[in-house]
Amino acid sequence: MPEEVYATVMQRSQGRCEAGLDCCTGSPEEWHHRQRRQRNNDLVVNGAALCHACHHYITHVDPSVGRERGLIVHSHHPDPGQVPMMIRDEWFYLLADGGLEPAGEVQL
Repeated sequence: MPEEVYATVMQRSQGRCEAGLDCCTGSPEEWHHRQRRQRNNDLVVNGAALCHACHHYITHVDPSVGRERGLIVHSHHPDPGQVPMMIRDEWFYLLADGGLEPAGEVQL
């Protein structure tokens, strides 16, 4: 994981878990790959800053919640940046520079 990519995602989170699920503890403790880890996909648009509880929930308890919120992107999708992600109940497209673009109402 390039340090600048990690730092950009964590900075984008503004010190808060980006998922904000019911189990959320608030702090962005972990870097989550939206699309399964594979060669050359340590990208800002493929990352989410999550608390341990939210990360565990979407990874091990109910991945469908992660898919419904754009926190999990299918491994065959060519660009996770084209899949919006719900950040604390609002939809955004993630930008390579760490910015966010509002996505409005989304159906995945």
